[in-house]
Amino acid sequence: MIGVIVVGAGVLVRVSSPAPASLDWSHFILWTLITLTAAAFPVRLEGGVIMHTTTASIVAATFDSSLPQPFGACWVALIGTLELRDIRRELPWYGTLYNRFSYVLSAFAAWLALEATRDAIGGSPFASAVAIISVGLTFGVVNLLLAVSVASIRTHTPMARVWAVSIGNVLPGLIALVPLGWLMAQVADRVGIWAALLFMAPLLLARYSFTKYAETRSLFFGTVSALSQAIDAKDGFTRGHADRVSRIAGAIARQMSLSERVIEQIELAGLLHDIGKIGVEDRVLMKPMRLDPDETELMRRHPIYGAAILEPSAALRPLVPYVLHHHENFNGTGYPEGLAGESIPLGSRIIIVADAYEAMTSDRIYRKAIGHDRAMDELSRYKGMQFDPRVVRALEQLIAKQGAQAFEVSDLPPINYETLAELRKRLARDPVTRDAHAG
Repeated sequence: MIGVIVVGAGVLVRVSSPAPASLDWSHFILWTLITLTAAAFPVRLEGGVIMHTTTASIVAATFDSSLPQPFGACWVALIGTLELRDIRRELPWYGTLYNRFSYVLSAFAAWLALEATRDAIGGSPFASAVAIISVGLTFGVVNLLLAVSVASIRTHTPMARVWAVSIGNVLPGLIALVPLGWLMAQVADRVGIWAALLFMAPLLLARYSFTKYAETRSLFFGTVSALSQAIDAKDGFTRGHADRVSRIAGAIARQMSLSERVIEQIELAGLLHDIGKIGVEDRVLMKPMRLDPDETELMRRHPIYGAAILEPSAALRPLVPYVLHHHENFNGTGYPEGLAGESIPLGSRIIIVADAYEAMTSDRIYRKAIGHDRAMDELSRYKGMQFDPRVVRALEQLIAKQGAQAFEVSDLPPINYETLAELRKRLARDPVTRDAHAG
């Protein structure tokens, strides 16, 4: 972080010495005000990334031939990206400086790309297109790399995951801001600076679309979390099981170097792997002892119920195979379809290991936890039979790096609601309350 501040400050001093003999203040103020306006409406993305639509106005300043360059672009980037949280001192001083100079470095790199493009192609008919692509690619790579890097450090999250959950899905919108910036510069130069102000409308519209994406993603994950807790509402004794299975499965998948998109699907499937238990009768689901054969057969239907619950949702449909087959054994003796080996979806093979490990290291109604060491012994014992050996090895490697306690602490808050099991007992004791809620 300090390195970026030092380099950025050095670049700013270099482009400002000597100071330009003249400056078109109207254009400089125009791009600075538009950038300040865009910076005043940030969009918070998952993964700790704060996004703005300032790219368009900084790119416009870079293309503006009325400004001395790279002085103009760099100072617009420095002053224009100031945010309310900087003024309110919500960030430490080094955080504010890092954010400002990351934009300075991005603008300077974009100007270098523009100069290199001019020297390489001169007055080619395709010069404008090549320049737009070159400037946009350079600005985007530098800016996003610096933003993702600091978010990764701050949240202790791999850069690939920060990119996947925050930048990946809004990248087309960010790319569209680059040609918009070039067009803003052309309009300001040929029509007038007043005409460039009209571009505030599409910038605000772009910001609105980014906000809706963030809200939709938050709503989606909130819905998934609510679904995963639905089974906990029936019996609070296993509260947090799905959350822990999800985190263990995601960590195993990352240890196996799967793509972040697949890891996210596996984590979601881990949260929802037992959602089908909603369809299992309470006398079976909440029985405080081992199930008899008939009850076991009823319980074995829950993957089918779970798949049926998720299937109607287009967003959740990719999780259906993982949920349906998360009780398939590696040797083909599992259920519901008796799949074996590689024919079992990899996500399901990961979830069954995570599920078994979490179950063995957590207390249940009918038994106490057996502990980490015995759990790993059991997983190793049944490698190639119940569990995929590759997945078990990945878990072993993961725990060797992070320790046996890595997955045994739940981040969930204490239960502060009445479970359905508790509610039923209370209503059975209090018929007045029961009658008051009837109908």
